[in-house]
Amino acid sequence: MYSGRFYFEESSFKLINDDTFDVLKRFKEKTFDMIFADPPYFLSNNGVTCSGGKMVSVNKGDWDKTLDIYEKHKFNRKWIRECYKILKDEGTIWVSRNIA
Repeated sequence: MYSGRFYFEESSFKLINDDTFDVLKRFKEKTFDMIFADPPYFLSNNGVTCSGGKMVSVNKGDWDKTLDIYEKHKFNRKWIRECYKILKDEGTIWVSRNIA
């Protein structure tokens, strides 16, 4: 199944922290009952925000750099398509998002 290292692991739960497009291809189709995804919000735009009363950078890394709407849509369709392949027919996908 997955030969990489797990970020967190319990008896019935495993969390992988790796490149999505590399990892998803390692699984057989229709493997998972549930997928939880926390994709990039694409908010790193050299701006600042207030956190704990201090002004801090919003930049998280290259993986979170702002994309135009078309590139965001292309990225999201790509990872969702890969998840769909490995999700069982009766499975579910939970997606964490920022509504900003």
